[in-house]
Amino acid sequence: MIDRNLAGRCGLYCGACGVYRAYVDSGEYLEYISKNWNIPKEKIRCNGCQALTPECWGAGCDRVICLDSKGYKFCYECKEFRDHSCDLFESVALRYLERGQDIRESLRRIEAGGADEWLEEQKKRWRCSSCGRPISWYGEKCFQCGKPIVR
Repeated sequence: MIDRNLAGRCGLYCGACGVYRAYVDSGEYLEYISKNWNIPKEKIRCNGCQALTPECWGAGCDRVICLDSKGYKFCYECKEFRDHSCDLFESVALRYLERGQDIRESLRRIEAGGADEWLEEQKKRWRCSSCGRPISWYGEKCFQCGKPIVR
């Protein structure tokens, strides 16, 4: 089943977000994120960018606030995205491009009507090669089986 809530408004795949994974998976990863990001466990919650509530971590995201102020659902709707002049987007895009995630291309695919296919690809990509459970972009090991993450 495709969870469209995991289509990040900036083109990130929410299903591999550390906060989302910690909230959904709980357990050791929740402890890890709380300790290493210095966030109280009760503040670590998110349902994905398309289902944000005021309690969700992503509700305070600069890109989400910007999009909401303009009445947009995704960054690709904005002129600043198109002409590469949005510092909020460009800094995140560069950071994730260095990790092998091209969020600008992801947004192009979503805009072209390929969101479901893209979500399926991302769901498969962000899985532990040992146990098949979902993993985070930030994880060095699978918090389900304990094996190192091979990218």
